[in-house]
Amino acid sequence: MPRVILRRCDDYEPDRIKHLIGECMDELGLRPQGITMVKPNCVIAHPTFFPHAFTRSEFLDGLLGALRERDDAVSDLWVGERCGITIPTRFSFSNALYPKVIRRHGAKTKYFDEMSQVQRNLFSEGRLRDYIFIPEAVDACEWFVDAPKFKAHPWTKVTFNLKNYIGIQDDEHRLIDHDHHLHTKIADLFEVIQPKLCAVDGITAGAKTMLTPRPFPLGLIIVGDNAVATDVVCTAIAGLSASEVDHIRITAERGWGPLSLDEIQISGDVDLEEAKHRAKGFELTLDKVDKIYNNKSKLQVYMGPPPDTYDYCWGGCPGALDEAIGIVERVQPEARNEMKPLHIVYGDYKGEIEPKADEKVIFIGDCARYKGKIAGQETEIPFLYKERGTISPERVKPADIVKKIVLYLWYKIVSGRKRVWRMQGCPVSVAENVLLISDLGKTKNPYLKPSIGLQFIWFYCVSKLMRLLFRRNVSEKSIVKRTG
Repeated sequence: MPRVILRRCDDYEPDRIKHLIGECMDELGLRPQGITMVKPNCVIAHPTFFPHAFTRSEFLDGLLGALRERDDAVSDLWVGERCGITIPTRFSFSNALYPKVIRRHGAKTKYFDEMSQVQRNLFSEGRLRDYIFIPEAVDACEWFVDAPKFKAHPWTKVTFNLKNYIGIQDDEHRLIDHDHHLHTKIADLFEVIQPKLCAVDGITAGAKTMLTPRPFPLGLIIVGDNAVATDVVCTAIAGLSASEVDHIRITAERGWGPLSLDEIQISGDVDLEEAKHRAKGFELTLDKVDKIYNNKSKLQVYMGPPPDTYDYCWGGCPGALDEAIGIVERVQPEARNEMKPLHIVYGDYKGEIEPKADEKVIFIGDCARYKGKIAGQETEIPFLYKERGTISPERVKPADIVKKIVLYLWYKIVSGRKRVWRMQGCPVSVAENVLLISDLGKTKNPYLKPSIGLQFIWFYCVSKLMRLLFRRNVSEKSIVKRTG
C-alpha cells in the first residue's frame, strides 16, 4: 500500500527540513542510487515579483542534505528543471538562490532548456501521441525525486507532484497539447519516469494562482513513495476530491497509483483532519475567466467552446490570461480596474460583441472563430486550429521571450489601428498575454522593470550560448520505454 507521511514544519530551517525528510525516507525504506535527480518546481522566481511561486531554496537544501546522508549507492546527484513562460531557467534558479545550495551539496545543475532532447515512446491507452521528447538528463536519470511546491493552479486546480512534470519538457515541446487536453498530457509525461521519492514543500503554500500565488502558512512537509497517492492526499488537504482533478484521475486510472484515500497509508505527526484544518481558507481558482473578470474589471470576456467535446479550454489560452493579469498586477496592483477596456474572445463564439468607441476586440487562439457584426462592421474570424495528428513534435520551433516580444511588435505594426485583432497560437502563452494587456490595456509593462532587465539580459545571453555549445539536434531515434 502506498504511504504518505505528514510532518509539521512551520519554518524554512534547512537542518530541520533535512532531519524531517530523512526520517521519512528511513520510515519508507528509501535510499537513492545511481544517477539521482531532484526536480523542484521553479516555474519562475524573483524575490520581489515572484517570491512564492517556487520550491524554496531552504527546502531544496534540506532535501539534498537528506539524500547526501543516504547516498552510498549514488553515482551522481543532479538538480534539473525547465522554468516557465519561456525565460531562461538560469534566471529563475539564480533568483531562487539554488546555485549556492546545489554547490554546497556537491550536486550538478541540469538546465533542460540548454541540453539535447531525446524521443521516448508512449504506450498507455488514451495517450495523446505515440512519442514525446524529453531532456537527455531526464532520460539518463535512474532515481527520480519530485519536489514540488504546494500550490493552486488556474489551469489544473492544483499543482503538486504530477503537474510538476510539465517542467520536464523544453518550450517547443511543452506547449504542444497544452490545451483542453493538458490533463492527459500530464499523465503521458508521467509514463516517462516515476519518482521514487515525493517531497512536497507545503511550509508556505501558494494559493489562488501558480505564478503569482498568495502565501499561505500551511506548515507541512508531505513525503510519499507514490506520486499519485501523494497528490491524492495533497488534494484532500486543499479541500478537493482527487477525482475532481483530471490529471490525477487519469494517471490513477492508468494504474500508477490509487485514487481513494482508503488505499493510502497516511502517517506522521499531523493527521489528515488536522492538515485539512491547517488548510482552511486556502484559495483555489475554480471559476472560468469570464466569471472572474466580467462586471468585475475592465475586461469583457466572451467564451465559446474549444474543439472536440469540451466546453472550456482549462489548459490553454483562458488560464494564460488569468496568470498574465496576475503578473501585470505585480507592478500595477489595480491594473484590472485601471486598464483601458478590452474585449477578449475565445473559442467558437456565436453571441453578440458590442464594444464601445475605441475599445479593441481581441480574438485569442487558433480555435477562435466568429462571423457577425462588431461595431457595425461585418467580421469573420477563421478557424485556424490544427488537428493534433498534423503537429509533428520534431519539427516545432522554440520561441523564447525575446522572440515573442519581437513578433508581437511586428504584429502591432501590421495590425496598425485595426479595431479587431487576432492573436494566433495554441495556446497563446502567458508572455504574449502580458504583452497584450500592458500594450492595448495601457498598463505598466513588467518586462520593462529596470530592476530585472540587466539580470535577465545576462542570463539570457549565457543560456543561449550554452544551448548553442551543448545542444545537438533532436534525436529521431526512438528509445524504448524504461521499465521499473
